[in-house]
Amino acid sequence: MRKDWGIYVAVALLLLVAPLMARVVVPRPVPVPKGPGVGQFRASWRVLEPITRRNLSIYPVVSNLGADTSPFLTLDEGLASGSVRILERGQVEGAIYRQRDTDRWPRQQDAWVSGGGASVNELVLVNDSARPLILLAGEVVSGGKQNRIIGADLVVPPKSAPLPLTVFCVEHGRWSAGGGGFGSAKAIAHPEIRFYAQAHKSQQGVWDSVARSAEAVAAPSSTSDYAQVLSSPAAKRRMDEVAASIEEEYERDLREQVRGRGAVGVVVAINGELVWSDVFSTPELFRKYWPKLLRSYVMEAESRGTRLGDRHGMIGVPGVKQAETFLLEDRGRVSIRVEPAAYRRVEVSAPGYQIVALEAVEKSEDSGMMLHYNKMARG
Repeated sequence: MRKDWGIYVAVALLLLVAPLMARVVVPRPVPVPKGPGVGQFRASWRVLEPITRRNLSIYPVVSNLGADTSPFLTLDEGLASGSVRILERGQVEGAIYRQRDTDRWPRQQDAWVSGGGASVNELVLVNDSARPLILLAGEVVSGGKQNRIIGADLVVPPKSAPLPLTVFCVEHGRWSAGGGGFGSAKAIAHPEIRFYAQAHKSQQGVWDSVARSAEAVAAPSSTSDYAQVLSSPAAKRRMDEVAASIEEEYERDLREQVRGRGAVGVVVAINGELVWSDVFSTPELFRKYWPKLLRSYVMEAESRGTRLGDRHGMIGVPGVKQAETFLLEDRGRVSIRVEPAAYRRVEVSAPGYQIVALEAVEKSEDSGMMLHYNKMARG
């Protein structure tokens, strides 16, 4: 009997203190097992309440899963240091670079080729760094014969031979005679442009989207240059106004809501419709891309036009559960592209959305670690 009473007392005490424990316990980062796949990262994600400005809603995504992405180099870092070079095809003197394997590199719906060895949709990249390089679809590089965006997520191994790089032109009206090397525009194309590049692989679609964005923000360019549109006073004023406001509240909300978890990405809704997500493996990696990603979302919202209320008008903004469902739903036709000792890119195509998940792989394909998870709604 005494033993039974002891059990009852223990259970009662547990019931009394459990709510208090729930309030004070701070989640600690969970170390990633060797060879973490996309599924392990997805299981750790939690979507928070949105921050809304005009017709744009940003839902922070947090995780307590730990990983180390410090060995990886971003495009902005590589180009700034000079350890990464991007050139027009044919400009790498005396170099013999491997031909593009069409099973591993994205096929394009329409190809645009010009004379002199250069190609609208192909550049050459050299990674002289001792670190693997991450490239994200939509990153803008300026220079050469015309400005381009990276065509697909991938990882370039360190000290790699010159390799062909699939790109899309975002400056329709220029094809200069010289065409030197490329620098980073420190920008990433807004979601509609990225969608045409990744999902449709359509150069014409990219050009049409650039033209629509220029019209939406009243920032015409003599060469239909997307970088010029982004840097125009009208576009810059709109993006900075909204982005600065979101960044301030984003940081404040994260301090209050995260409680030990790290922000690793966002889900995006525009005009009450869930349209996009960018999620990374670590908070450190996400922070490197966050400023230019946020401005790309603002540009997308401006391009679509405001149909919601002001910053306090929450009518039509999807709930957290809806955002979480959008982020995690993944049923569709799966295709996998692998570049040995570099990356694995998993693509899921469904009638309503497209998913691209990028993993870095080492010697064994089982050693993959997720770097970037991008989900885009099909309009």
